[in-house]
Amino acid sequence: MSPLLSTMDDIAASREKTVAQVALNYIVCKDVIPIPGAHSIGQVKDNAGAMGWRLTDSEVAKLEEETDKLGFHFEGAGFKRTSEKFVGYGVEKWSLD
Repeated sequence: MSPLLSTMDDIAASREKTVAQVALNYIVCKDVIPIPGAHSIGQVKDNAGAMGWRLTDSEVAKLEEETDKLGFHFEGAGFKRTSEKFVGYGVEKWSLD
């Protein structure tokens, strides 16, 4: 098991939550609204169980410490301020004149 997954598992066990609930709650703690899918009743329960509580600052720090060790950076697909857009065949720059 990877150190990050092991940390998530430890936090989940100490809070009587699932790893999925810890992951979703982490996103909430970063002031982002997750939009999880659900294809089973178990996933619906995980999604609901991620709400109504917050990871501590210490737990968030532990998760981020392990994440930093992964060796790559991901900024997600959220809203970004940019002067470029993907148009299907590449990136096109634009500006307001």
